[in-house]
Amino acid sequence: MKIDPNKIFVNLKGDVINSKDENGIKSPLTLGMVLSELALTPHKQKNGFRPLKGYELAKKFYEEKEVEISPADFAQLKELVENSDMYNTIIIAQVLEMLEESKK
Repeated sequence: MKIDPNKIFVNLKGDVINSKDENGIKSPLTLGMVLSELALTPHKQKNGFRPLKGYELAKKFYEEKEVEISPADFAQLKELVENSDMYNTIIIAQVLEMLEESKK
């Protein structure tokens, strides 16, 4: 399955949701940013990936324009998103919608 990590999140008004980097510079929050953080969730918490696998996926989501993942990794990622408390509902819901779109 191919996932586009460059998809951007919007609020209920349709305005872009921004993220700030360590220097306080704003940029649009992307699917890749969110999935990178979620992939790095510790394995023992919330069905996270094993450390090396999570790190490899996080790098791909952060650096690549399109990420190809296996159906098994997709299912684990989706479960991780559904059980996450790292982001609020508007982000989690959009992640799930974007992941479903990637299955088409």
